[in-house]
Amino acid sequence: MNDDIIKTDSYDFDYRIEKGVVMAFFYDELDVHCRALEPIMEEVADIYYDFIRVIAVEVEQSPDVASIFAIDTLPTVIIFKDGRIGARITGINPPNVYENAIEDLL
Repeated sequence: MNDDIIKTDSYDFDYRIEKGVVMAFFYDELDVHCRALEPIMEEVADIYYDFIRVIAVEVEQSPDVASIFAIDTLPTVIIFKDGRIGARITGINPPNVYENAIEDLL
């Protein structure tokens, strides 16, 4: 993942999502679908660099966070605004799906 995406875990997840618009990418490093979505997440992170934060949560390393948000399908992207869920997107989608969800929350 590029530098625009912040890897996070159980210890700082709540802090990372509490203010502003944050796109959380829940993934598993070994999952082929998650690896396929990674370049799209990087592209969206680049486009919205000045407006949102993009974080990545590896579900094997943070099972408690994955459980709280009922992550049962990978990849899953949850977009938060000030700590509250604004959008939830599962599977691999084109960039405009994520961009539209972000625009709705900005």
